[in-house]
Amino acid sequence: MALAADPQCIDPHQVPLTEALHVGRQLVDNLTYQDPQTGDIRPWIATSWNVSDESKRFTFNIRDGATFSNGEPVDAAAVAANIEDLHALGAKSPIGASYTVHFVSAEASDSHTVVVTFDSPSSQFLQATSMVTTGLLAPETLRQTPEERCTQIIGSGPFALESFQPNSAVKMVARPDYDWAADGFSHTGRSASDGIEFLVMPESGVRSGGLQSEQIDVDTDVQAQDEKVNEGQGLVLLSRPRSGMVYTLLPNEQSPRLADARVRNAISRGIDRKAFSDLLSSRETYSTSVLSASTPGYVDHFDSLSYDPGAAASALDAAGWSTTSNGIRSKDGEPLTLRFVFASTDARSNIYQLVQQQLRAIGVDLQLVPLASGANTEAQKSGDYDIVCWSLTRPDPEVLSTIFGVRSSNPNKRTDAGAIDLLLDQLAATTESESRLDIASAASREIIEQGHGIPLFEQSSIIGVSPDLDGVVLDASSRPNFYGARINR
Repeated sequence: MALAADPQCIDPHQVPLTEALHVGRQLVDNLTYQDPQTGDIRPWIATSWNVSDESKRFTFNIRDGATFSNGEPVDAAAVAANIEDLHALGAKSPIGASYTVHFVSAEASDSHTVVVTFDSPSSQFLQATSMVTTGLLAPETLRQTPEERCTQIIGSGPFALESFQPNSAVKMVARPDYDWAADGFSHTGRSASDGIEFLVMPESGVRSGGLQSEQIDVDTDVQAQDEKVNEGQGLVLLSRPRSGMVYTLLPNEQSPRLADARVRNAISRGIDRKAFSDLLSSRETYSTSVLSASTPGYVDHFDSLSYDPGAAASALDAAGWSTTSNGIRSKDGEPLTLRFVFASTDARSNIYQLVQQQLRAIGVDLQLVPLASGANTEAQKSGDYDIVCWSLTRPDPEVLSTIFGVRSSNPNKRTDAGAIDLLLDQLAATTESESRLDIASAASREIIEQGHGIPLFEQSSIIGVSPDLDGVVLDASSRPNFYGARINR
């Protein structure tokens, strides 16, 4: 299996990188499983559960017989320790922290019962228990430091970690005793293969060539320019839209140039999203909201995103940014220059270059700053940027709370709660499905109109698979699961 980037850290509790979660998905099980077709939450390690009327108390009944790969039981105490760990990691687990906002405790009342308590409603938590980030790790692993866990973990899933060489490979072997697949899996018992290996291959052309020559069996990140060639060679492309937040520019609202919502809105109106079509896969499209169309709660808000350079220019005029002879607007002698920080391995840089050209036409100097992986991570943690671009996969509208709440990962660097926080609090407190969808739509519009997020395009997972490989499936988060995969050659 070829990865497009180094996973950096294979502890799913910590790192939100796509490549890390691809690896983690094979090593951990979850309390619940989300059906990729219906979105329903189904049993896995938890055989059943009860949620209090106010969504403050979740009681899970834990199955018998499941173990971690070191033989420790996956019992109520281990499950409670995992949930406590997500909360205790804090900023080291940006996604896990969003799942455990208002968390009070996780307690094992007996060996088969876990009670998780929040001090405010948390209607999103049940769905969160199906995500890779909440995957179950052995108590032996939880006792290690976060740094130690980045390279060695013991999971509950069908494969056990054999080795991890950063920037090179991750190897794992099948567990002969595994027999507790989620309700809804077509394969049961031991994994269909003896083991799998992930190889780090940043160049898309190298991955495509490796797949065609049978040096690899799976390319986990097929790029648009390689699709037709792969299909012409008889390779199989599995694809599924990624639910959650689309690829979105996130302005640092502590930046003096971006503190004004009029400037943020001008940037959004200065982007012609329909022009992305030639750069995207035929399986992808430009965004019409901050949520992808496959996400519960999605509503088309393209009326607030359509290309309008005249409106963008008027907004910049009103904000005091004047045109100059070199075409770049200025205010008080300072040019409207913005540093857009992203990873140098980001395969979407061609779209960023097009955005850069489009914004220059309205007088915005968008400086593209590609950084090596570690430097990019540090810059984003410290807020050393004007703009970053994130996407986040989660088939639930609560994905907005992970990014945009003032108490969340908050790449906007907002310091005061506002209208969006009130809406996100309402979303967390509401269990009735129709009301949740209405609140999610209102929150999406608020994010767009206040320029907290500037959506670009909807991403799909596009997985290239050898025709000799059967049984690869994409889960509800569009991540490949290799539990039932088998080579037939």
